[in-house]
Amino acid sequence: MASLRPDLAALRVVQLSHLKCGECGFEFDYQWVPAVSLTLIRLGKSRQIRCPKCENWSSFNLSEARVDPRSHRCSVKVGPI
Repeated sequence: MASLRPDLAALRVVQLSHLKCGECGFEFDYQWVPAVSLTLIRLGKSRQIRCPKCENWSSFNLSEARVDPRSHRCSVKVGPI
């Protein structure tokens, strides 16, 4: 079996970001994989994501909103993963 190169293996790690909708204030977690989440509209470092509550689109920087999934607790999780 061929193993993934270390740089490609790092891309397969699921990241978790805690986001807050700018329209309704609803807070939710978004699960994503760096450079692989194809369901997002890419705008540089920002991503356009639809709020699961009000369904309005908002711009988020997923890297700045990352949280540790082992210590962070949120009841609402969405995302392409």
